Amino acid sequence: MFQGMGMYLLLLLAIIVGWALGRLGPGSRRTRRERTGEIFDEYFVGLNYLLNDEPDEAIDTFIKALELNSDTIETHLALGALLRRRGKVDKAIKVHQALLARPGLDQHFTDSTRMQLAIDYIAAGLLDRAERLLEDILDEGTPAKWEALKHLITIYQTEKEWENAIECSRRLLRSSEYKRNHEVRSKAAHYCCEQAEASLRSDQITDARDQVRGAFEFDRHCVRAELLLARIEQKLGNYKVAIREYDRVRRNCPEFTAHVLVPMAECYEALEQSADYDKLLRQALAEQPDVSVALALTRSIQQRHGEEPALQFLTEYLGTHPSLTGLIELLHLQIPRTDATLGDNLTILQRLLNEALQRKPAYRCNDCGFESRNLYWLCPSCQKWDRIRPTLETGTF
Repeated sequence: MFQGMGMYLLLLLAIIVGWALGRLGPGSRRTRRERTGEIFDEYFVGLNYLLNDEPDEAIDTFIKALELNSDTIETHLALGALLRRRGKVDKAIKVHQALLARPGLDQHFTDSTRMQLAIDYIAAGLLDRAERLLEDILDEGTPAKWEALKHLITIYQTEKEWENAIECSRRLLRSSEYKRNHEVRSKAAHYCCEQAEASLRSDQITDARDQVRGAFEFDRHCVRAELLLARIEQKLGNYKVAIREYDRVRRNCPEFTAHVLVPMAECYEALEQSADYDKLLRQALAEQPDVSVALALTRSIQQRHGEEPALQFLTEYLGTHPSLTGLIELLHLQIPRTDATLGDNLTILQRLLNEALQRKPAYRCNDCGFESRNLYWLCPSCQKWDRIRPTLETGTF
C-alpha cells in the first residue's frame, strides 16, 4: 500500500510541476490568481482522496486540475501511461485522445501521443486501431518509425500474421540501433519456424525448408530451426543428414538431448545401423552423464542383446548417477524377474514414483520461472520467445 501511495505522491508532484509551468504562461495577474485559487482547491480535493486511499478519484481530480498547454504535455503523457499500467485503459485512451486533438501540436509530441495511444489500443485489444495509427507513423518516415515497427511486430505476433511480423522484423533490423539485437533476431527466427511447422503439417516440404532457411538467416543458432531441419531431412529419407543435424542439437544444446534420441534411433534403424547408434550413445555418456542417454542405451541393449545385459548396464549406471527416471526404468526391467508378491509391491512402488515424477515440471522459463510439463517456444506467462528450456536432471535424487 505504501509503495502505491508513494507512486501517487510522485504523480502529484509531477502534476504540480506541470501546473506551475503552465501558470508561468501568458495572462493577466488577476486571471492567473483566480486560476491559481481554483486549481489549488482541486489539488486539495485530490490530495484528500489520495490520503483516504481512493487513488482513482484522486487521479480524476488531478486530470481536471491540470491545464492542457504546451508546458504540461509531457505530464499528460506520463499520466496516461500510468493510467494504462493501473489497468485504466479507457481513461488512458481519453487522456491521449485529448492530447492528439490539440491543434498545433509539435511533431515530436504528436508522434509520442500517437505511440502511447496505439499502446493503449493494444492493451485494450483494439488491434485494428493500433495498427492503423502505427502504419501512419511508419508511412511518415519520422524517427518514431522504429518504435512503431516494434509495436506492429507485437500486433502481428498476437494475430499470428507471421509473414507481416517477419517483414517488420527485417525493416527493424535495418536500424543501426537494432541491427545486432539478438531478441529481435530470435523472435523473427521463431516466426519463420511457425510458418515451417504449418507447412510441415500440410506436407509442403519445400516451403518448410525455405522457411527454416529464413530462420537461420535471422538466428544461425536457433535450436528450434535445427530441430525442424532434422525433421525435414528425416521425412525426406535423408537419414544420414538428419542424424548429423540431430547430433548437432545434442552437442550444442545438451538440454534438448532427450528430444533427439528417439528420432535418431529411428534414423539409425532405417539405415540398419543400430550398432552405430549404441556407439554414439556410449560416447555421449562418456562425455557427459545424462539419464535420458542412459535409458536410450538401456533400451537399445535390451532390443539387441536381451534384458539381462540391459539390467546390468542400468544398475551399474544408477550406482554412480542415481535418478528417479532411471529407477522407474530399473523397476520396469526387474519386476518381471521377481516372484508375484514382491512383483506386486514393486509395481506399487513404481506407480508411486511415476506419480511423483509427473508432478515435477519438465520445462521451466529462464526469464519468469513459468513451469510446465510441455514445451512452449513462446512462454505463456511472460510472452518471451526461446526462454523455456527442459529442466536438466529432472529425475535426480
